[in-house]
Amino acid sequence: MKIVQVFSHNALAAENVDGKTMVLVGKGIGFNRHKGDRIDKNIATKIYVESKQ
Repeated sequence: MKIVQVFSHNALAAENVDGKTMVLVGKGIGFNRHKGDRIDKNIATKIYVESKQ
């Protein structure tokens, strides 16, 4: 996954290989991370996936 935007130390937005945007939440997940960095979704405690309705 590729980071799209860091919201805080505990939340960030990332894009998976399918192009779906997700918000990943977890303690310290955004600490010292930058836009464009790669991240593993398994370190997140909660994942919110974009849905088109």
